[in-house]
Amino acid sequence: MKRKILLLSTSLGMGGADRQILYLANALLDHQYAVRLVSMTPLGEMGHQALAGGLPIISLGMDRGKADWPAFQRMVSLLREWQPDLLTSFMYHANLLGRVAGKWAGVPLIVTSIRSERTGSASRDWLMRLTNWIDHCCTTNSQQVADSLGKRGLLPTEKLRVIPNGVDIAALSAPASERYRIRSELGIAPAEFVWLAIGRLLPQKDYPTLLEAFQPLAGAPARLLVAGRGPLLEELRQQAQQLGIASQVTFLGVREDIAALLAAADGFVLSSAWEGMPNVVMEALAAATPVVATQVGGVSELVQPGESGFTVPARDPRALSHNMRQLMTLSIEERGQMGLRGRHHVEAHYGLGAMADRWMALYRELLMEKGLSTTTSMIENA
Repeated sequence: MKRKILLLSTSLGMGGADRQILYLANALLDHQYAVRLVSMTPLGEMGHQALAGGLPIISLGMDRGKADWPAFQRMVSLLREWQPDLLTSFMYHANLLGRVAGKWAGVPLIVTSIRSERTGSASRDWLMRLTNWIDHCCTTNSQQVADSLGKRGLLPTEKLRVIPNGVDIAALSAPASERYRIRSELGIAPAEFVWLAIGRLLPQKDYPTLLEAFQPLAGAPARLLVAGRGPLLEELRQQAQQLGIASQVTFLGVREDIAALLAAADGFVLSSAWEGMPNVVMEALAAATPVVATQVGGVSELVQPGESGFTVPARDPRALSHNMRQLMTLSIEERGQMGLRGRHHVEAHYGLGAMADRWMALYRELLMEKGLSTTTSMIENA
């Protein structure tokens, strides 16, 4: 009998966590599990693309952050109707809903997944502690996140399992011609050093610190490209104007050609105030682009200082600027070697195959502990 796994997410938009959920869904299908995805909120771009590609996805149509009793009832009804063997939820709201709805509907196994050290508030921490008895297991994407959750008592340490994110390494290889295409498109001179940052324009990413760090570097031929959208765009444009660097900072909006952007860049920079396991850093390393990143979440597990890049304390523009300058002073050959070391590290530990193997091993273990055979047949996916 084919075992059924339901994946519940707060959203399926354009975030890094959303991409990891879709990677997992495809891996489960490859391993002959029956899979359904449920998004609490209306589907975003990534969700619609996955739906068009044939993944079974349902949206509960909830407004983010608002209580919705009818949507909760729909979730319970869906679980009772489909009767999954295991429910895995991702992100705070889905974790809370998944625990309560899963318990109410009698789902045999409930697994939560916490993707960041921060839940957002003390009240959220309290609710997570209150309901953590429901979990059979909780995964995190980095050891740093797992340690933080355990120290704060959000979950018993024996329930925590670390499954790092995975990255599609092959998709991040771009021909040399893409470097010249992007730089020509953006009017970047051959001698200019290009910094790339990718992420939504939100407080978490702390772009004000990045702009402040970039200002002292603007005297050199340098450009900063920021790919992403969000509510802070105008504030950041004004800050760049006030710092006198507006002509050297380009806000690109959402871009699909991430591999090409990384090929065009000489260095990748992450200025986040907090993270889990940042996908963008994994992608930069996979593309053999040296990284300067803040020491948040799983960054220390990804970036080997002096080997594949540099790490700095969060919210410290002086330290960030110093390390960005340090990378800029390296020769092209030295940066190339640094980039290759980063790529080899990701290939060895963070490919999609490694991520899938870790999830499949966890699911087999939990299902067997429940007395549910993991032997699957080739019947059509339910």
